[in-house]
Amino acid sequence: MIKKKKSNGRLKKITKNFAFQRAFLAIITVLIAFFIIQTGAIPKKYRLSVGDVSTYDITAPRDLVNEVLTEKNRISARDNVEPVNREDTKAFVEVIYKKDDFFRAVSSARESIEKNLRQLGVNSNTKDYDVYLKQVREEAINSLTEQVAKLNIPLSADQINFLVSKVSDSELDSFEEITRQLISDSMSEEVTESNLAIHIHRLQNSYQSEQGISQELKNIGNQLVKAILKPNRVIDQEATEKKQQEAYNNDANIVKIKKESRIISFGDVVTEDKLQLLEELNLLETRSKYDYLFSIGILATILFLTGLVIVFLNKYHKKIYNDRNDLLLLSLIVSIILVLARCLYPYYEGLVIPIFVGTMLVSILLNMELAIVINCVLTVGISIMIKGDNKFLFMGLICGVISAFLVTKASQRSKLSMNGILLGLINVVLIVALNFIHKSDVQTIITDSVAVFLNGLISMVLTIGFLPFLESVFNIVTPLKLLEISDPNHPLLKRLLIEAPGTYHHSLMVGNLAEIATEDIGGNALLSRAGAYFHDVGKLKRPDFFKENQLNENPHDRMTPNLSTLVITSHAKDGVDIAIKYKLPTAIRDIIKQHHGTTLVAYFFHRAMKAGGDDEIKQENFRYEGPKPQTKEAAVVMLADSVEAAVRSMTDKTEGKIEGLIRKIIKDKLDDGQLDMCQLTLADLDTIAKSFMRVLSGYFHAREQYPEIKDALKKDIFIEEKGEYNNEKETEEKRTGGGAKLDNN
Repeated sequence: MIKKKKSNGRLKKITKNFAFQRAFLAIITVLIAFFIIQTGAIPKKYRLSVGDVSTYDITAPRDLVNEVLTEKNRISARDNVEPVNREDTKAFVEVIYKKDDFFRAVSSARESIEKNLRQLGVNSNTKDYDVYLKQVREEAINSLTEQVAKLNIPLSADQINFLVSKVSDSELDSFEEITRQLISDSMSEEVTESNLAIHIHRLQNSYQSEQGISQELKNIGNQLVKAILKPNRVIDQEATEKKQQEAYNNDANIVKIKKESRIISFGDVVTEDKLQLLEELNLLETRSKYDYLFSIGILATILFLTGLVIVFLNKYHKKIYNDRNDLLLLSLIVSIILVLARCLYPYYEGLVIPIFVGTMLVSILLNMELAIVINCVLTVGISIMIKGDNKFLFMGLICGVISAFLVTKASQRSKLSMNGILLGLINVVLIVALNFIHKSDVQTIITDSVAVFLNGLISMVLTIGFLPFLESVFNIVTPLKLLEISDPNHPLLKRLLIEAPGTYHHSLMVGNLAEIATEDIGGNALLSRAGAYFHDVGKLKRPDFFKENQLNENPHDRMTPNLSTLVITSHAKDGVDIAIKYKLPTAIRDIIKQHHGTTLVAYFFHRAMKAGGDDEIKQENFRYEGPKPQTKEAAVVMLADSVEAAVRSMTDKTEGKIEGLIRKIIKDKLDDGQLDMCQLTLADLDTIAKSFMRVLSGYFHAREQYPEIKDALKKDIFIEEKGEYNNEKETEEKRTGGGAKLDNN
């Protein structure tokens, strides 16, 4: 039992291992690809089944005999031979005897009633006469039932009771006479197996037309003649078989197909006889011998292509290589395209296969470079299935790469639609050039052009159709998704505008800063902007506790520093909860959670130290929960958040002081370790500072300062929680030892 538990635990551990899951997914994808490509790539065979409409013209390479139709003709000729009959002299006697046996049994049963009553000494005046009568009648009925069963006459219990107890002697005699006459008349004619039912039906109708008997006896007569009537002429088996064999072997039944004549034509429905001929000629894919070497070659090629993708991911895109979600998405896209190719490749030489769908989906959802690699892999794999068609191969390799470039910067679905038309036109130009090379006729050029134009257009339609589903299932943020959620009409942004207008306008400015800076360092600018728009939605839970939304008093003046810190830091967690409620993507929720990292809430930390003494205060209690920014986008939003709040609160907004403040904030974040996990380089930080400066210089242009203001502003310290600069605060921080920069609420 213990060994079994250990074994199960070990197996569970292995299955949960990501490397195992990645290998398992690769194996499944390879098997799917092998099955699809191998079933479509078997050469020089026709994939037909009974009932299919043929898309081929197939001629006979030699003289053939259509064995299926020939056999059908022989069987039909044999079965249509009229049986040779001979007279059965015993049939009439057997029918009459069986009829007589029936009526004797009825008479015997009826007579047994009186006989048994006499033997018992019972008459009509005897006490309990009815009881005795009932008893002897039951005995008579049982006796008749046994006799009728032996004669195989299917009478019901009511009918037998009627014959024993209810019918009169005279009526029974009439019934017997009518039956004898009808059977004699019928048996005097020729009765065979084929016309026996007609004779029985005629006798039953004769009963119904008789006037001298009751309906009950008519019904009994129907059953009686059905049971006892039999043919008086039987088949001469030997003579019939001889006649049938002669008909079967007649040469007129043979269906011959001459050499070069058509076995099956385009548009014909495949029948069993035609399928049999194709199998005889070994022209059927489904019934030919399995080609192991051919399958091994295909499998080896697929493994080589799969290895190419794995090496590329491992070397150049480790994030995708180590992400289960991305690998599953990639496998699904490849499988979908292969299935579409398998369904469509028989039509128009593969030019209608929407291979661009996979390339564009990978480019939009994952990575453009990976999309180009996947395009090459899919094109080669599918070209094996369509037997290396040159037109498809060139179109897939060239136009597929172009499609990856077309959609990589697409940020609107309408733009994608226009790109679909553009892709169709590019396909047309390429296919016309290829047809010129092959010296194709005008009709071929026109039909090819129409096919590839529709291919490009439909590929884009399918891409747009798949995108929302894949975005939702795999929780991926695409430029289209980011633009949708960044719309000012988004319910959460409208709520932020109404309930926390200061936070809303702050978020818009942070979005502008983050977008420009992220674009300059090569990150996802749209993600940064969308994340910045929603980074402070947690403040909706308590908007009045944050400076930018306060009109009069500050609630923190009446609260302890610990409680104020708890309120301030909780807005990141509250923001994640609100984002989940509004179904924002995971990438946006991560930015909300990480936009403060583990920054110290310095203002309340200093207040607490001033109030309680250094020994009683722990810095960890005055920090955000984190985590620190994990991506460039989250880090840029953090910096933009702090910079926007700091610059907004400056009283002397000169270009030099703004730049100095920006660089000081970035340096403080770097020194505090907040940028340790986001892979930003020092060069990136310099670029971010310049980007911030470029944006802010457009908002706060330089102006001449009055002399008294210059004297007052010797050195400014930004306090993010209070939203102001103050020399007195600087002195207080130095006195208490809290020299760290204060973080924005």
